[in-house]
Amino acid sequence: MSIQFPATPRRLHRGYEVNATDGFPGAGIMGECVRTHDWTATPLGPAETWPQSLRTALSIMLSSAFPTYLAWGPELTSFYNDAYIPIMGDKPNGLGRPFPEVWSEVWDTIGPITERAMHGKACYFEDLPLTLVRRGHPEATWFSFAYSPIRDETGGIGGVLCTVHETTQRVHAEMALRQSEARLQAAIDLVDVSPYTWDPATGALDWDARLRAMWGLSPDTPVSLDVWMSGIHPEDRARVEAALAHCVDPAGDGVYHIDYRVIGIEDGVERWVSTHGRTTFENGRPVCFTGAALEITERKRAEAALRESEARLSAILDQLPLGVGLVDREGNITLGNQMLQQYALVTIPSRSPKQAGHWRAYTPEGQPLSPSDYPGARALRGETVVPGIDFIFTLPDGREAWTRVSAAPFHNAARERLGAVFVVQDIDREKRAEERFREFAAHSTNAFWIANAGDRTLEYLNPVFETVFGTAQNAFRHDISRWIEVVHPDDRARVAEAFGRTALGVVSVEEFRITRTDGALRWIRNTFFPIRDEQGRVRRTGGIAQDITRHEGRFVYIVDADGTSRESLSRVLWEAGYDVRAFPSGKAFLESAPALVSGCVVLDIQHPDAGGLAVPRELKARRIGLPVIVLGDAGGDVTFGVHVMKAGAVDFLPLPYRTDTLLAAVASAAVDIRQTEEADHEAGRARARMAEMSEREREVLAGILAGQTNKQIGRDIGISPRTVETHRAHVMQRLGAKTVPDAVRIAASAGVQAPRRSGDGG
Repeated sequence: MSIQFPATPRRLHRGYEVNATDGFPGAGIMGECVRTHDWTATPLGPAETWPQSLRTALSIMLSSAFPTYLAWGPELTSFYNDAYIPIMGDKPNGLGRPFPEVWSEVWDTIGPITERAMHGKACYFEDLPLTLVRRGHPEATWFSFAYSPIRDETGGIGGVLCTVHETTQRVHAEMALRQSEARLQAAIDLVDVSPYTWDPATGALDWDARLRAMWGLSPDTPVSLDVWMSGIHPEDRARVEAALAHCVDPAGDGVYHIDYRVIGIEDGVERWVSTHGRTTFENGRPVCFTGAALEITERKRAEAALRESEARLSAILDQLPLGVGLVDREGNITLGNQMLQQYALVTIPSRSPKQAGHWRAYTPEGQPLSPSDYPGARALRGETVVPGIDFIFTLPDGREAWTRVSAAPFHNAARERLGAVFVVQDIDREKRAEERFREFAAHSTNAFWIANAGDRTLEYLNPVFETVFGTAQNAFRHDISRWIEVVHPDDRARVAEAFGRTALGVVSVEEFRITRTDGALRWIRNTFFPIRDEQGRVRRTGGIAQDITRHEGRFVYIVDADGTSRESLSRVLWEAGYDVRAFPSGKAFLESAPALVSGCVVLDIQHPDAGGLAVPRELKARRIGLPVIVLGDAGGDVTFGVHVMKAGAVDFLPLPYRTDTLLAAVASAAVDIRQTEEADHEAGRARARMAEMSEREREVLAGILAGQTNKQIGRDIGISPRTVETHRAHVMQRLGAKTVPDAVRIAASAGVQAPRRSGDGG
């Protein structure tokens, strides 16, 4: 039968409380279980047939408060008392089962012991290790127990009585204590710590030889409280006495911890000592003080040297125009100069969500940069992030400023990574200027490029480059000097020389021919100029390329999806003397548009594939200056022509069109193209002249444009009127101007306006 045990008896000190009950054969939970168990199914048979020796043994066992187990008969049928229940753990009820079956996992160990007891030999074991399975898994345990044979009425051995005491907790505690003592002794030996004791009542001291040496004493020199105090540096003695008084005060915590100096009693050497200890109290009286002392002289010297080094480093860092900081492995800033304070950093942004909200960076694709890819985070992983990543930093007042953050890991002498060093550079002015330049360059009709002066890799190229040179931007991405290949062979050497001089700091203007990939020959005016850093070194080179080819509007581009209509238009315009290029769809035309030379577009919108009014809209949006004449059926809508013009077209001809009307519209567009080219040509010449001026000549020109006299100009820029007159003559000569109005007109064509003087309205 299955026995349901009541709740485990509550623990009473180190044993269990057993509730005695009346009745055969014993008391408590297990007494009830014995009375109700079906013994007929066991080798022992019904309880009324049991011998008196078994009844007596059961009575003794069940009444005992000590964990006891009884195995009876040849089959070793099991009995145990209430105190033994916790030892069973989660095992199924063992009552009435064979002893070897109940403890099968340890029978190899306890079986021979049981067998000796069954042969009349008592056994006792202290802290015997056994691996039990009583909670669903193997468990290392220790037990002290005695196996006693019990004789039956025949004088033979009827069974075995086992009294058990589990010592697992004590064994574990003793093992932990031994390990702790071993670790403590190893630590003492490793760090040269000297343990010592002091009796506050008698003043008796127990010092080892190492501690005596700290006081400059020989190993056998007697020590006392007076000796202890006499070796302490006079400037530190009051602190030590106060610390001792505190640690023996029953109202305090008994802790003693202080660093102080000692002057060797026999050798006169000054040493630093760090002492830690605690007082034991009994009945409010200090009875024992136990402590440890460690000589820290070298550490104190190193700390002093470190403080001096840090002070020097801090003074140097504070002179830098950059924010410099040091972070530990967790990203906490442990050192920072004055320039870094403006960013109010405590932890690097990648390790602090609060800080990260003030810093934004983006990937080359324009996606927000993950904090895990910030320079600080990468440096803590062992990467070096130089020259750095550009961030937008939000100031406390809400303003935004550009910074460039670089970082690198730093290591100790053993090459263990301790943290990272990072640099924050204020590049706001540079970035704002760059943004203005890019905005200007993006809207310019001239091609702009900037390249690294060292490896000649391209850093910037505006969209107009493709229009002027007829070559994709990425063709020169890795080496800008490759564009020399498109220069006409007769001009190539001269242009290459001018390009090379730019890296030496020379500004030059060259006019030359290029052969585009479509076979067209173009004339280019290019201004080569150096870009210097704050130290005046040429770090980058730049160029401004203007197409000065005179096309006079002779190119016409036909966009017509109907083949018959396209051929008819091409023939009419070709016979009129125009260079014609036809496109079968608006898509094909727009793909080629950036590289086309200036000319007029004739767009037939009757067929959907021609692209409709999306073509002039796209040209307008992309700032491609090709005037569009639209051919189409208004369908009786008198406002349709207005829609066409709003889309960006210059003219609308309803179908069917007259040939003379078409040619007149194309001729009108050609005139506009020639006038635009002439204005651009004049502006290009003016800009080239301006580029050749020195900085001083530009200052004088600004004064001329402002209507100032030589005296006023000289006062503003700090030179004499006579020197102004000399520069003024050079300016007029460079501009090719005879009068001031001529100079103003030429400067205006180059985009230079007279500066506003203080007091002007507006």
